[in-house]
Amino acid sequence: MIHSLAGGELEDYEIKDLVFVELEHNQDLCWYISGISKLKVGDTVLVPYGVIDELHKAKVLKIKNEVRNDFISIPFKRLKQVYKKVK
Repeated sequence: MIHSLAGGELEDYEIKDLVFVELEHNQDLCWYISGISKLKVGDTVLVPYGVIDELHKAKVLKIKNEVRNDFISIPFKRLKQVYKKVK
């Protein structure tokens, strides 16, 4: 929690790691929250996709570590999470 010098609360910030992926089945590009440590660009992951959150393989294109929720245009609550890394 961040406090102002006047003594009031400013705002609570969430910090998460995000990954930008390309889905193998339709080449869609999407952002996901990642809780997987040591994930690298080029890794293959399973991610939920669509209304029923069907799992699909996707390739990691970009990783953003420690992103604050006020620095992105999509709220964290609307992002889905990476399911697991595929070996």
